[in-house]
Amino acid sequence: MCIVNFGVCFGMDGISEKPEKVTFRETFNFKDSSARARIFMLLSVSIQTALVYVTTGIFFTGFLSENGIDIYGNNILMFVPYVAGLFSLVAPEILSRFKKRKLILAFCMFFYYAFLLGGVNLIPLVIEDSVGKLWGMVVVSFIANLFYVIGTAGYNAWHVRFIPERIRSYYLSCSQISAALIAGIFALVSGQISDYLASIEGGQLQFLINLRYVSIGIGAIQCICLMIPKEVEYPVIRTPHIADVISIPVKNRKFMMTMLIVFFWNFSAQLSATSLAFYLLNTVGMSYTFYNIIIFLYSPIFFLSAPLWRRLIEKTSWFKTFAWAVLLVGPAQIVYGFIQPGNYIVISLVVRCIQHFAGAGHNVAFANFMYINMPVTNRTCYTSFYNIVFQSGALTGLLCGMGLMALTENISFSLFGYTYQAGVPFLIMLTGVFQILIAIYVLAFRKRLEPDPEIERA
Repeated sequence: MCIVNFGVCFGMDGISEKPEKVTFRETFNFKDSSARARIFMLLSVSIQTALVYVTTGIFFTGFLSENGIDIYGNNILMFVPYVAGLFSLVAPEILSRFKKRKLILAFCMFFYYAFLLGGVNLIPLVIEDSVGKLWGMVVVSFIANLFYVIGTAGYNAWHVRFIPERIRSYYLSCSQISAALIAGIFALVSGQISDYLASIEGGQLQFLINLRYVSIGIGAIQCICLMIPKEVEYPVIRTPHIADVISIPVKNRKFMMTMLIVFFWNFSAQLSATSLAFYLLNTVGMSYTFYNIIIFLYSPIFFLSAPLWRRLIEKTSWFKTFAWAVLLVGPAQIVYGFIQPGNYIVISLVVRCIQHFAGAGHNVAFANFMYINMPVTNRTCYTSFYNIVFQSGALTGLLCGMGLMALTENISFSLFGYTYQAGVPFLIMLTGVFQILIAIYVLAFRKRLEPDPEIERA
């Protein structure tokens, strides 16, 4: 996403030199070891994005609904990964015991997929009571996500060395285009199959179960891709302890200001995220196929708009680009709260296309927020702290979202000829308000957020 050092390319308000052009062949090839590593990292990201739709997305919501888990049970399960994420505190101390982490990280990631997908599938076979099913799934999900926390902390610290700042905007754009395309096709095809099987008694549930089993094998392929990049030494000042995960990052003012954005961005995103799919499917009456067509549109829109946003990053900065993109997303999100059975096609198409266009900007920029003010030493502590902030923001958003939904779900109001129950629509609109406030914060403090050119960073 950036080119060269910020101090070379960017002044405080703009560009001082023309950025050096980065090419696809330079970024991805089999001759250079780093470029070869990026190919498999790109493939890994694409696979993981597709698996998100199975493990946490609308297919997981459908799986839970078919097993008698209501919207509140769905939200409880959504808490679990974020609670487990708080255990990132212990990841650096565990990983510091291994000079070579390749095998242990691969085991953690494969265990996550096998236990989460296979274990949750087995719960309804041994527990009939819906409450028992829910808590059985909570336990399995929590254990699986503890391994995921360790795996991701290790991979983030390991793989960042293959995406130096000069090529980072290009690499992140390519990775998100690839991920969006593969995930979009996966979601579109699976959604059509799921809608077709809905007319067959038990057909949809069986498809969702089989899809989760197949995804274990797909997860294994991702683990292989993650192992291929060459592992080198991890620079540390000293062996990290649990307290270092907090004490080291908090001394870095710019990093902490960036983490404030990460926290509130995830907070706003999770206010309505877990309830939205359930609301669209069960209240608005949206089909799996239409929902996934909307998701699929992200890939062509991203493909067309990503070069524009990447040039904007290179000519201005990561933070300014993020803020401008979010200022497009926020108002559209507020409009999305007015979605109803009689208008969902038009509103969804207009709002989500705006969000897809802007998402090509803020998603690529946000992907670098972990690294933009991170020094080269103690990366595991910094990535673990980032994960804690990321998960804490999401967890806080989920809790507030559930509380506000319970307080407002019986309140209704009329507008544009429709009667709205506050509940989920209110949360959708509130998300947009928070997004606008985040963009204002970034623009107001951008100069304080920009990296110091004299400090070597990840």
